[in-house]
Amino acid sequence: MFTSAAAGLLAAFALVQHTDTTFAVNPSHRLDVSNFSGEVVVRTWSRNSVRILADHSRRDEIVVGRSASEIRVRAGWWQPYADEFQLDIESDRVGIQMRNPRRPSIVNYDVTVPLSMPLVIGGPRTDVSIEGSEGEITVTVNEGDVTVVGGRGRISIRSIEGDVWLEGASGRSRVIAIEGDINVLRASGELIAESTDGDILMEDMRTSVVEATSVDGEIRYTGDIDPAGTYVFGTHDGDVTVEIPEDANARVTVATFDGDFSTDFRVSLPRRTEGRRFSFTLGAGAAEIDIEAFDGDIELLKLFRVRRQND
Repeated sequence: MFTSAAAGLLAAFALVQHTDTTFAVNPSHRLDVSNFSGEVVVRTWSRNSVRILADHSRRDEIVVGRSASEIRVRAGWWQPYADEFQLDIESDRVGIQMRNPRRPSIVNYDVTVPLSMPLVIGGPRTDVSIEGSEGEITVTVNEGDVTVVGGRGRISIRSIEGDVWLEGASGRSRVIAIEGDINVLRASGELIAESTDGDILMEDMRTSVVEATSVDGEIRYTGDIDPAGTYVFGTHDGDVTVEIPEDANARVTVATFDGDFSTDFRVSLPRRTEGRRFSFTLGAGAAEIDIEAFDGDIELLKLFRVRRQND
């Protein structure tokens, strides 16, 4: 005999609906998935079709709409209202009218798309994970974490309250996190990263253009310096650490208003660095590096790569 708690649990599971649908698409068309609350996971495959797996309430319906250039995926909640009766005189039956009041839904999506398909993903309270996409990516969430692995085109990520992870991107990327940390790993191409209240951590980078700024957070960059590249790092209230190869060629400008500057490169520095703006040259001075911290310390360090040997 089931206890009341077990019966309630079974009733809750009984309310879960599973949607599984696959349809052919033009891979150049944009896929737009908007989810009020839950999770959106996007994977890729070599087929010119989209598969949508979704777990949601039985009161929700996953609606797929198409236009000339876009496929839109939404959840609609059809809710019966008992006070809206309609009398069928011939059959002497009472029917209930149905509405779609567009109330918030909780849906977990698992979507598989063509490699090159452009993506627009987001929602008010949604975690987003995208892996393997080679198309243009746009992610916008109010509350939620965002993870993007891969990406060869233009990437735009914005999270008001949540952390962002970007790994292996090779296009033009812009990442904004208002209240959250930004983590970028093994990226190439161009990167703009902005955080209001969070850290910006960039590791194993091969970018030619970087602009990383934070109002209240630390900034750390570890990676190569393109001789034709431009690198800007700035924070108002936090430390900045930049690790680059010892043979880097760059013109470096440093500004510390209420902090110290230190480096293990052999360069000539003014006796006092606090409250000063000064410049020096590494190697041939080809690239441009600008580092600024209003209330924090700055470190410019040599990057020592560890070579792994097979046993």
